[in-house]
Amino acid sequence: EKWARISRETLEIYAPIAQRLGIHTIRTEMEDLAFLNLYPRRYAVFEQAVKAQIGDVKSVIKEIEERTSKALRQEGIGATVVGRQKNLYSLYQKMRRRRLRLPDVMDLLGFRVIVSKLDDCYRALGVIHHMWKPVSELFDDYIANPKVNGYQSLHTTCVGPKGRKIEVQIRTRDM
Repeated sequence: EKWARISRETLEIYAPIAQRLGIHTIRTEMEDLAFLNLYPRRYAVFEQAVKAQIGDVKSVIKEIEERTSKALRQEGIGATVVGRQKNLYSLYQKMRRRRLRLPDVMDLLGFRVIVSKLDDCYRALGVIHHMWKPVSELFDDYIANPKVNGYQSLHTTCVGPKGRKIEVQIRTRDM
């Protein structure tokens, strides 16, 4: 009972504070631990399902980072490519919010492409869409249409290696 109370408190108070402070890794760790404490069976089933769908996450992320970096370099675009697996709690929340099944969740893997100039964002988008087949209904241009809070970035979801769906966010360092 005490663990459940602390876990709910963590999800409602401490994880959002960590997010606002820009401590993403701590936030995701707190969310996943609270999720594990509150719903251990759901967590285990969900973890197995995600592993079955993605496979060896580290090698997949490394492969995509390397291939994307190489393609961008060949086009003369200086970029940093960083990939990660989305945390289980945020995927679980997304599924509940949108009433989705796991195969319908598009962004189990996320990648950030950081470039130096604004036009490189759009050039990088072209390179990525040439490499990976884009899912057309899952593209957002928050550079041309920034969010209310000023957030700017290009978001696209593509079908990556072995049919895995990957989300790519492209932005400049200033963004």
